[in-house]
Amino acid sequence: MNMKNTLSPLKIVAVLLILAGGVLAQGEPRTVESSFEVTLSLVAGSNDSSQKGDLPASLAPIAKQLRSTFGFTNLRLADTYVGRIGNMGNIAYKSIANIDGGSQSSTPSFLDWQISDLRNAANAANTVFINSFRFGARVPVVVGPSANNTPIQYENIGLTVDRMTSAINSPILIGTVALPKADGGRVFLVLNVNPVSN
Repeated sequence: MNMKNTLSPLKIVAVLLILAGGVLAQGEPRTVESSFEVTLSLVAGSNDSSQKGDLPASLAPIAKQLRSTFGFTNLRLADTYVGRIGNMGNIAYKSIANIDGGSQSSTPSFLDWQISDLRNAANAANTVFINSFRFGARVPVVVGPSANNTPIQYENIGLTVDRMTSAINSPILIGTVALPKADGGRVFLVLNVNPVSN
């Protein structure tokens, strides 16, 4: 029997289907995930003149709001935390901090914050939806005088917010946390979300 190198109609159809599938796959648009840079600023407010400091220009609208609402004479940037997150993503952060302005070496504070399920808002342009925001800190509290040293006890403070929106590229005040200080100082949690290129 003479074997010829011929293509049967079935083989021709199979080859055409494979080639057509490859061409169609190349033409499909690829979805690029959005990414965001989240910045959490801790702004400390007090009436203690030794706690004076400057705030960046980007926080000027927040500073005006805080002064008019809370009446603190001094506002300072206690710390800033930056992270990158994808659309529908989560970010968690833990660190040693100095949110009360004291000496960090002797009695540091420990903080952690988390954003869960940050995504583009479905019905609003230039807005993101955050399913959950949590901020917590363990701060030193003086519990009484002692002859040799000052006894310190750590207490938990924090704030949890479920389901919120935020305008893109516009700092917003999320909430306040009272500090265990005699002058009634507070920490203000300010969040800013900016889109970033991939």
